[in-house]
Amino acid sequence: MLTTPEYLAFHAADFAVTGSIDFAVIDEAHHVGTSKAGFRPFYARLGESIAALGSPQVLAVTATANSEVEQCICEAFRISPECVVVDKHERANLAVVDQRNMKKRERYLVNLVAQGEKTLIYVNSRMETIALTRSLRKQEPHIASLIGFYNAGLSRSERERVESLFREGGLQVLVATSAFGEGVDIPGVRHVVLYHLPFSEVEFNQMAGRAGRDGQPAQIHLLFGRGDAQLNAGILDDAAPTHDGMAQIYRGLRTLQRKHGQGFFTLDAEGAAKSSSRLLGAVITATQVECGISVFEELGLIKTQGCAGVSGKERSINVVDYKGKVELDDSVRYREGMDERESFATFKDWVLSSSAEELQGRIRRPLLPTTNPQEER
Repeated sequence: MLTTPEYLAFHAADFAVTGSIDFAVIDEAHHVGTSKAGFRPFYARLGESIAALGSPQVLAVTATANSEVEQCICEAFRISPECVVVDKHERANLAVVDQRNMKKRERYLVNLVAQGEKTLIYVNSRMETIALTRSLRKQEPHIASLIGFYNAGLSRSERERVESLFREGGLQVLVATSAFGEGVDIPGVRHVVLYHLPFSEVEFNQMAGRAGRDGQPAQIHLLFGRGDAQLNAGILDDAAPTHDGMAQIYRGLRTLQRKHGQGFFTLDAEGAAKSSSRLLGAVITATQVECGISVFEELGLIKTQGCAGVSGKERSINVVDYKGKVELDDSVRYREGMDERESFATFKDWVLSSSAEELQGRIRRPLLPTTNPQEER
């Protein structure tokens, strides 16, 4: 049976009844220790789901686990230290081309794709995949039909079609978000371009690791710079607002509750964001509203009732008349968002200050724990 953490979480009890699950394989197991701020949260609960199956034997595999992540994996699946095996294989075919802080990076990119080799370009947003693809097609019209984009906003069938085209040669250049990464093993990728600053060391390794999967020489071009840090900070703010941002969202929700009277009212995140922005004189996004709702519900400040409306994007909400004091730090979702900010700050300082040689060494070797588990001979 091949499944996802999300599906397993909802159906573990049904599978357990069969009594036939004796062995579980967890691919990309580092997510157990890195699923934060609402991104793939069911990975963090995967240990509970596996235990609900009757505690079958577990094989957890990943190429990007430092000591902290290794500990999370072992705790989640009750893996003893002597059962941890580390393969220190080095991918000597990968080389770093250090162009960090380049001012005219798009011009550099145009010259690179003009070489005609299979190239994978990573950017930090769905809109950027579309914008950069259009720009490259315009500047290199003779290969425009060979340049495509990939992001999580595409339908499943569209993503599968794009991946197939890139794999088989129907596309020569692919502009993608990190959604195109884990588990993607496409031979012949001669160039991977990190156009924007990744969010973590794990993401950095995952992206760079798509190059040279066939063992032939390949290059990782680092085009990000210090200016990208603000872009990433904005994306993190959107996914997990700061303390002040959460306070603004809560005030906006309370204002909407007073407007609708007692009981539940129907809320559309996009509409709530626009309304709150007007009322409070601050820019609040729909994503921030969704995060705020999750945090406030966790803290008992609001109640929600499923989806409503034709679009299915609306929810019924009731802001509780809570008289006590609540700390945002009591919310797991909020703390995860803050942890991710701190993690990015640490990674940003490291990746922008390290030498090209140090970064190349990190890319060539898998991200490993510093403990002394069993080594593969």
